[in-house]
Amino acid sequence: MGRKNRGSTLIQNLPQLQNLIKRDPISYKDEFFRQWRHYESQLAIFQLKPESESEEFGELITFLSHVSNCYPKETTEFPQQIIDILSQHYMILSPDLRKTMVQALILLKNKDVVSTANLLSLFFTLFRCKDKLLRTLLHTYIVTDIKNSNAKHKNNKLNKTLQNFMFKMLNDTDDIAARESLKVMIDLYRKNIWNDEKTVNIIAQACLSKTQKIAATAVAFFLGVNNNKEEEEEEEDIDIGYMKRTMKITKKTKSKQAQMERALTTLKKKERQRNKAEVFNFSALHLINDPQGFTEKLFSRLKQVTSTSEFSFEVRVQMINLISRLIGVHKLILLNFYTFIIKYLVPHQRDVTQILAYTAQSIHDLIPPDAIEPIVEAISNNFLWTNCASEVIIVGLNSLREICNRAPLSMNERLLQSLVADFKIHQDSGVTAAAKSLISLYREINPEMLKKKDRGKIASINLKDIKAPQYGEVKINDTVEGMDLLMKYEKKKEEKENNENNDNEDPGEGWEGWEVDSEAEVFSDENDEIQDEETEEDKAEKERIKMIEKKKATEELTTRILTDEDFNKLKRLRHHEEIKRMTGNKEDEYISDSSEEEDEDEKKEYLDADDLTVHIKRKKSDYAERIESIKRGREGREKFGSRKGKERASVTNAEKAKKNKAFMMVVHKRSVQNKAKKSLREKQKILRAHIKKQKMKLK
Repeated sequence: MGRKNRGSTLIQNLPQLQNLIKRDPISYKDEFFRQWRHYESQLAIFQLKPESESEEFGELITFLSHVSNCYPKETTEFPQQIIDILSQHYMILSPDLRKTMVQALILLKNKDVVSTANLLSLFFTLFRCKDKLLRTLLHTYIVTDIKNSNAKHKNNKLNKTLQNFMFKMLNDTDDIAARESLKVMIDLYRKNIWNDEKTVNIIAQACLSKTQKIAATAVAFFLGVNNNKEEEEEEEDIDIGYMKRTMKITKKTKSKQAQMERALTTLKKKERQRNKAEVFNFSALHLINDPQGFTEKLFSRLKQVTSTSEFSFEVRVQMINLISRLIGVHKLILLNFYTFIIKYLVPHQRDVTQILAYTAQSIHDLIPPDAIEPIVEAISNNFLWTNCASEVIIVGLNSLREICNRAPLSMNERLLQSLVADFKIHQDSGVTAAAKSLISLYREINPEMLKKKDRGKIASINLKDIKAPQYGEVKINDTVEGMDLLMKYEKKKEEKENNENNDNEDPGEGWEGWEVDSEAEVFSDENDEIQDEETEEDKAEKERIKMIEKKKATEELTTRILTDEDFNKLKRLRHHEEIKRMTGNKEDEYISDSSEEEDEDEKKEYLDADDLTVHIKRKKSDYAERIESIKRGREGREKFGSRKGKERASVTNAEKAKKNKAFMMVVHKRSVQNKAKKSLREKQKILRAHIKKQKMKLK
């Protein structure tokens, strides 16, 4: 009787039966077959009306997914039955039952009962369901499963199959499914799992989609913007010291020991990941197969959505940004783009600062100056008027500076001199700074375009040596610029270290040859006097010595590989040499390695609105913001109290004057001066004030 009652209880309590079957499959085989037959009957009923919600059927599916590996022969058809149900009726299934089936298939996949390719193909199809929770579950599982499949080595066969399927899904009639598939590919690229050209070019095709959300997601990927920032799972920091101390104080149990071991395993895993060599990812823009063709198609799509207002203004601005980046990175020729963007270059245009930055980053030295001149004229005509606001003028001058930095021939001499004359002396210091930055640019690249008074001392001296840039000219360097300076610097550094080592040795040893050194110093002084009167022969000799040094530097490059530190030193040395040339200082100073000064890049690959507003003064905060700042500063202290505590409370200014101030600082005060020392004029003023005060009281 007891066994019978237990058997009937097990039939109703599936979790308990599931636990017993996992422990002893043979003993509970009959109970399993009873549940299997019950599942078959429920399946037949379900197929008659698949839209009905059956909680019992879902519980049976969960039970069988857990114990099917204990009876593999008997449950051979079970996974395929679930796949068929989802494939045929996924749109009409109840959300709970559909989610239960998906979780069952995930469990079977983890037990290697279902193949990865078939399961993921089904899951991509399920993205069409109008169920956000299910789509989130599918997205997370797909990314995690593909990541695990490529953990040890690249599974090229699986990747190729899934990429082909995803490409079909991007052209799916259901926009939600297409967008979810795109987001999966983007996540896989960002996690460095699918970082090949095929993935990038599939995402590039999504930029041309007719659906705004799909196109915006793909464009944001190439711009490096993460519109769907999902919080990545980050494990909390584990305090091993605290756990060890707890183990010593409290009772030692198996669970605590197991927790300690898991923590140690996690820390070791983190350490391995930290020490693992980082895999470098090329920018996605560089992996596009046909940049010119893709840019032309994207520009054509931009003109179409602009004329029909099909996409929002924000998405169109992002498309402009992507086109300009492609043109700048690959140095493409797309002259119609500059004609298209001129209409946006007006001060009242929305997001005009960003559009100006995108315009500047789309310009390079291979574009004909005739195509850029209308852009320069539009900016000067619309932004650079004396009656414009200072912010408008600053943005206009900075935009012209960035454009001319990339294409110096786009500015004509008449316009440049006019701008310099109008804005180099202005009541706003930001406008003056922006104008001077434009002057400094042309002092370096082509000082002949400036008037003589604006060229500066250094540009005027080196005017003959500075060659004006020509269109299509390519400068080829046969050596690394400044290599001779680096060799000279290293030699001087070595001499200094040797001198320091000699100073640390016995002082008596350093006196050897002092007479020779003194004679050498006298000779060097005489040589310096002779060098003051340089002739043309001396200059020719100097040029010959410089040529020899450059030749040695070129030979040094054939036997040496420069590191990042060497290039940083080269930057600092060139900067130091430029300062010497500008100041006229002929002395060589030793540059320490601790110097962290680095020159900024002459041309930034990407520009943003902040790059064009560098000289704009920020407005002061209003009254409400100041009050809010004061309140934040008062947090954590008592009212009218001192930060130092109650014992040392604040005192009045009078007490401070008595104790702290010197007498000469307060000698002129009325309270300090005696009546006898006051002048007649001061006594009269005090008396009149007293009389006036008394009369006011009587009134």
